[in-house]
Formats: sequence, C-alpha cells, structure tokens
Amino acid sequence: MAGASYSINHNRIRRGLYPGFELKEDGTLILDPREGIHMLYLRAIDAGEEKASWGRLRFQVSCSEDMVYYLYAAAFDQDSFYRRQQPVPIEDFLCDAQESRAIKRQFLQEAGFARYTSQKDILLYELQGRYLYLVLEVQGEGQFSMRGMRVDRQGDPFMNTFPEVYRERGSFFHRYLSVFSSIYEDFQEEIEELPRLLDLDTCPAFLLPVYASWLGLAVGDNFLEEPVLRTLVKEAFSLNRMKGTKAALLRIARIVLGEDVVVLERNVMGAYIEKEEVPQMNRLYGRTAQDVTILVGRPLTEVKRSQLLFLLEQFSPVRARLHVVCLKRACVLDSYSYLDWNAMVPWQGQGRLDREQEMDGAVCLG
Repeated sequence: MAGASYSINHNRIRRGLYPGFELKEDGTLILDPREGIHMLYLRAIDAGEEKASWGRLRFQVSCSEDMVYYLYAAAFDQDSFYRRQQPVPIEDFLCDAQESRAIKRQFLQEAGFARYTSQKDILLYELQGRYLYLVLEVQGEGQFSMRGMRVDRQGDPFMNTFPEVYRERGSFFHRYLSVFSSIYEDFQEEIEELPRLLDLDTCPAFLLPVYASWLGLAVGDNFLEEPVLRTLVKEAFSLNRMKGTKAALLRIARIVLGEDVVVLERNVMGAYIEKEEVPQMNRLYGRTAQDVTILVGRPLTEVKRSQLLFLLEQFSPVRARLHVVCLKRACVLDSYSYLDWNAMVPWQGQGRLDREQEMDGAVCLG
C-alpha cells in the first residue's frame, strides 16, 4: 500500500512552537545555549483519512555526547480534547506559549504518547490515526542541531511481496524486513536526488567548485560569492571556447563585477598614439605589446580586485600582463577653475548649504 511522505522543514516548524531553539532559513534547528528549556511542538500532520497507519520517521541530528533528546509521537482520529468541558484543538494547546511545560508533559503521558530516546530513525508502526503529533525535547548542555525531518506512510516494498498471511503490521517479521526496506528507500532517495545535484541551478554550493574543476576552471576555496560562482560554472564551457580573447576578458569582468569594463590592448593602441604622448601612454598602459589594461568605472575592494585578476589570468592570452585600473566617478574642481567648450559634469551628488550662504544669479538647484 503506497502512501504519502511529509517533509517537516522551515514552514512546518515555524507554524509550531520551539522555545530554546533558533530556526534557520534552511529549516535547521540550532540549540540556543542561553535558554534552559529546549522543546519543539509541531502542529498536526493530517493523513486525510481515519485509522491511518504511519511508517518511518527519520531526521538528521548532531549533538554533544552529554546531551539526550526525546521524541514523543502519537496519532488520533480526533484533533481536539475536552478541557474544562470545552473542546480544545490539540495542536493549539501544544503550540500555546502561555501553557506551562508541566501541563503539556502531563497531557503527553495521559494521552499515551510514545517516547523514543536519542533515536533518529524510528518506525511508527504501532501508531494509527488521522492526525500525527510530534514533540521533541532536548536535555543537557552542549551543541545540538536537527534538520531534514521526514515521516511517511509508504508501505514496506519488501513486505508487500509476501502473501497476505505474513503481512501482520508491527510483527517481528515486519520489523526484520524494515531494516532492508529502509536501506533500499535511502538508496532510492539518493538516486532520485541525483538530477537536482547535477543541475547547476539547484545543486548545493559546495558542489560548484567540484564541477568547476571538471571544466578546467580554478575557483579556490570560498573565494567567490555563490551567485558569481554559479554563473561562472554555468558559462565555463563557452568561456573556455573564448579563452585568450578580448571577449573572454569582457565576459569574466561582467560576471564578477556586474557591469561592463573597458579593455585596452597596448599593441592596438600603438598606431593611434602621437609621438609626443608615447612616454605618458607607456606609464599608463605599459610599454610592450603584451600589456593589457582593464578600466573599471568604480573603485574596487582588495577582495573584489583579487577575484577579478585571479579569474582573468586564467583566460588571458599567453604572456599577457594584466593591469586593473579603477576610476573614480566624481572629481573636485579647484578655485578659479572653468569648463571649456564641450565639457560637462556627468555625475551629480547631493549637497547642503551652510548657514548664511549666498547664491548669485548663475547658480541653480537642479
């Protein structure tokens, strides 16, 4: 009998109650050492039918040796109970921050919640009911993190191959076969995950340097931001085809900086330089035909400049010497300066006038 699988990630945890924990964007729960109580109350998981049978519960956990954690689980066909002669939804009661932990613990005991100690792979074969409730409690001092919780109602694929007489749920034979079935399901999940891992748009960031090395691109360790690295790997094939050309340098700079740059080749400039300007041009753009200057329209941090040069040198022509020149967008005129014909100020900035400042008729505020 096939069933559904339920992932308990960021959205489900956020709708619950988790005192003493910090919830990350990827759904990881991190222990807050400043708090003394560490509990996780999840809202009900609805199977959609009464007397539903539950299967395997698993999650990834990392904790210190001196710590212990308990998982409480129960399944009911009703989603509420009577308290003071009034119906109260179970999930609202568990996720109510105003209710004391002692009252909730008493409810778990009286309602018959099963308790599992320091287990991350649990078989819930004895639970039957439409609504599944899960509570996690962590005790001790140290580091603790939990993520990737998943519970399913899928039938055991090995158990279903036997005659009906052997399919007693929760029997010794069922639990024995579940060991092999769990291994098979884990392998199957890893196989189904391969398309996502091989897709450059969805693969984890730590795989990007590996894929870059396959394409002959050195990116270093944690050297580039993830969006830049992901774009570089996606375009590595086309960049390798352009290696050694001006187009490759322009594209690399566009990916790293997010804007276009100007590439000046000294061997091309030679025919357009006046004889009297040669010494000045040599100081600016180099003396040999191998000198290449990249003009960037804004100042760069040392980290960003290092990233740019590191990548450009992998795609530059043989024996080329690269120079990165960062230009400032604004300038300050001295006193008694004037603008000649065809001159303009291309950048405008905000300013503030001092007290008693005077402006004559030639000054305007744009």
